Amino acid sequence: MAKKRKRPRQRPPSAPQSAGGGAAPRASRGGANIERRERKDEARRLREAERRRARRAASLRRTLTSIVIAAAAVAAITIFQSFGGPNDIPEGAVRAAGRAGCTEIDERPDTTPSQPHLGPGQTTSYPDPPATSGQHNPSPLPDDPKVYDTPIDETAAVHSMEHGAMFVYYLPEADGGIARDVVDRLAQIARGANATFLAPYPGLTAETALTLTAWNYRQSCPVGSALTPQLAATIVNGFKTGFECTGDAPENGAVPC
Repeated sequence: MAKKRKRPRQRPPSAPQSAGGGAAPRASRGGANIERRERKDEARRLREAERRRARRAASLRRTLTSIVIAAAAVAAITIFQSFGGPNDIPEGAVRAAGRAGCTEIDERPDTTPSQPHLGPGQTTSYPDPPATSGQHNPSPLPDDPKVYDTPIDETAAVHSMEHGAMFVYYLPEADGGIARDVVDRLAQIARGANATFLAPYPGLTAETALTLTAWNYRQSCPVGSALTPQLAATIVNGFKTGFECTGDAPENGAVPC
């Protein structure tokens, strides 16, 4: 019987030849490594940028929180003063008033009638001027100016006091009153205040040459060498602390407060 012929075993295909006849080299992995490093670097940069944004946002939140807390504290103090009536006069102002020969702060009776506003063409007079209450002009003084070189409409001033303003009246030096350097120093205080006005008041006397008024309160100081600019400023600032824009005024909070 004829023998079966064995099929020749097939060999796997040989690797492709290079141009020089040798086997082609494997593809280099260097390009993949570079791409992977670049992706990692980019991810790291993105994480760092995100951390910086988070730090800036946190810093902004802290700043805004501090501002809100400070504003709330100021508002709380203002509200407390607005509804708490007159504040205590600083001891330094009390001592300064004593050295200058001023009167004590006098609480005046409220003389405002049930119909406080004057009608068209109606006038009024105050029995014990400068007034600290009473019937008054339907309009207060404008918020600005705070310093006047000529006498003001007292009926409008009374309306401003009803809103919480205070007034620094003085007898002019030409009439035997307050020295010019004292007036100039008090003008600085008025210009920097919310609701303090300065104006001449020719009806004052040598004993009342510097008179401070607020709603239902008054204090007067005489002419004299003791009333220096600094002493006068201390007295006025003390009165201002006590009465400017406080709840003692029945309509506190309206212009100019």
